[in-house]
Amino acid sequence: MKKSEKIKLRRGKSKAFVFANLIRPNVFPCAEKLVEILVKNRIETYMDPGAESYLSVPEIIYSEPDKVLPEVDIVFIVGGDGTILRAAKNAIVYDKPIIGINAGRLGFLSDIEAESLSEIGKLFKEGCPVEKRTVLDINIGEHSTFAINDVFVSKSEPGKIAELFVECNGHEVCRYRADAIVLSTPDGSTAYSMSAGGPVLDTNLNAIIMTPVCPHSLISCSVVFSPEKVITVGSSLNGGEKDLDVVVDGEKMFTLKKDEKLSVKCSEKSVKFINLSGRGFYEVLNQKIIGRR
Repeated sequence: MKKSEKIKLRRGKSKAFVFANLIRPNVFPCAEKLVEILVKNRIETYMDPGAESYLSVPEIIYSEPDKVLPEVDIVFIVGGDGTILRAAKNAIVYDKPIIGINAGRLGFLSDIEAESLSEIGKLFKEGCPVEKRTVLDINIGEHSTFAINDVFVSKSEPGKIAELFVECNGHEVCRYRADAIVLSTPDGSTAYSMSAGGPVLDTNLNAIIMTPVCPHSLISCSVVFSPEKVITVGSSLNGGEKDLDVVVDGEKMFTLKKDEKLSVKCSEKSVKFINLSGRGFYEVLNQKIIGRR
């Protein structure tokens, strides 16, 4: 089990950065109330300069994230899972803990709902635990990024089957003819990987899950790799396959050329989620996934 740390905010001394997808109508009132709570508790609050045209508050300092994130104590993210995935990558770089506030639909990565902002008071009293979750390092040549949920590799041409090979630490694991494969973290095991028939993993685990999407085979099992393994993906047609698309956390990031390999491994960094609500993984799973059936 991964060790957790704790965070407690101090009035007049702590600093916070707030990411919010303010173009969404349901996000704005939640972000406005959050800022009000932070300002009232004398937390030095920062937002991206683009937020000023939507939420102009004299007490907020509007600055580029890279300039101030090294100095802040906590990152609040208001929106849906997509907003959290994008904003959390900034926090990972500077090793900052985050709280996701759901103002979207499913909000599996969120810790609290928009109507539960009063729970933030716990941060000023007893403090809250910080849970470290697995992040994947994604590399193609000199290009790299993080994946909090998953990386998805498919044919660039819609509707075409991809010919893929997968290696683990340089040894062949399998060859697939499939729509795609998904490599996910335990956090991402409840996202695309689960929809493709992959297993759900407790987020306290440290592993990589590989799941084929619609494989042209009678065998379509997922494979779970231990955290020290390095997984590589490329074309199985020895240079004859056309380019592959690489989608990281729902956004197309790279094109995998026919002579290139995608490298995936567990990162030394982690995404730090603050557990403000006190809910465990299985309680969240039941409320967000099982209970919505």
